Formats: sequence, C-alpha cells, structure tokens
Amino acid sequence: MPDALRMFVPAAIRAIMKRLGPRVEAETAVRLLQKVELNPLIPERIRAGEPYDIALTNPPYVKPLIEDGLADGGSHRAFGRVPLAVARRSGAQSEFVEDEKDIAALLGNAKSIAYTGAGTSGRTYLDVLERMELTGSVLPRSHAMAGGVPAASVAAGEYELAIAPLTTVLATPGVVPAAVFPEHLGTHIDMSVFRSAASPVAAATVIDFLTDHRLDDDLKAAGIVRFELA
Repeated sequence: MPDALRMFVPAAIRAIMKRLGPRVEAETAVRLLQKVELNPLIPERIRAGEPYDIALTNPPYVKPLIEDGLADGGSHRAFGRVPLAVARRSGAQSEFVEDEKDIAALLGNAKSIAYTGAGTSGRTYLDVLERMELTGSVLPRSHAMAGGVPAASVAAGEYELAIAPLTTVLATPGVVPAAVFPEHLGTHIDMSVFRSAASPVAAATVIDFLTDHRLDDDLKAAGIVRFELA
C-alpha cells in the first residue's frame, strides 16, 4: 500500500480533487486521505491541533499559519483561481451572462437566492452586493445556508438561484451556470497549497504534482485557472 497523507481540501474543489486522487497515487505512490471543509474553517481546524500533512485554502489564511509555525513557508504555492458564479436549474429559460449590468438584473429579478453563509463564496457575495449597490434590494431575498450545497438546493427546486464557486456549479447535477462575475469585480476565489512543518518528504512530491502545468487543462475544465501568488 502507498503511504497515506492527510490533506485538507476546500469544499469548492472537492469534485476535481476526488478525481485527481487516483492520479496522485499512481504518479507519486502517495494515497491522499482527503478531509473536505469550507475554506475559512480549514485554518481553524489546523489551529485547533488537528493533524494534517497538506492543505489547500485561501492564501490570506496561510501567512498567519506560517508565522505561527503551523505551516511550512517554503512549501506555499499557488494552486488555482475559481470565479464566483450564479447557478440556475437546468432547463430554466435564462441566457448565460457575464456583464455586470446583466448580472445585477439577474439577481434583482430573482425570487430567491441561496448562498453558503460560512464559506468564502458567501462572504464574497455579500461584499460584491455592497459594491454593486444591491444590498438593499437583493439581500432580503438571499438566504444563507448553514449546511449543504446551495447549488443542489436550486436543483431540488428550493431556490431559484444560488451563488457558488464555478467549480461547485459545474460539479452539481441539475444546475448550469447562469452567470460568472467578471474579473474586474475581484470576486474570484484563490486557493494555494502548503504542507505542515511536520509532514514527511512525500508531501512535497504531492505538491509538485498538484502545481505541475500538466494538470492545467484538467483544472480549467473543472472551472479552475492558474494564478500567481502576490
């Protein structure tokens, strides 16, 4: 059996990471024990003392972990950027939009919108509503979900629209993207990868594989593009 490493994986990219698992094992002889969690909760679990070898989360959470000796600074690398998207039920009559004015109209006309209250996508959504001056008109029809997948609730007919990372929308049966927020709004969700200071050498091999450009096409198909750490 290959060595097993414990890895925190953001919920937004669980689908692509699950698919990459067998490839990681085949190419690195390392088996990943993936622990899926919302981005903001990953550093909290690390700080609480939960053991891990590799983790993916938003870059702003990583620097404090490095400073406090909870992550290896030399291993920190960019992984991928995911646009914030709007999901609608498959078959619903709606054109895909990317223009800011069209997105404002889409949200303004929706009867109900679901989003993840504790996730990075939810916080980003609330921020962009304020910057687009839509808080007063759209927020009253927006519902923060404490658990579950907002896009899945749209597929089930519980909500008209959902706000979620594009990766989640593409991986959820029964929904399609209705919109992707444009780059200039800064709503993209960046994720970087790093290892624990106490992790074995094999963790570095896995990070090399995950950041190798050979995966770029697979990531792009899943809604992820590469980026550079600032």
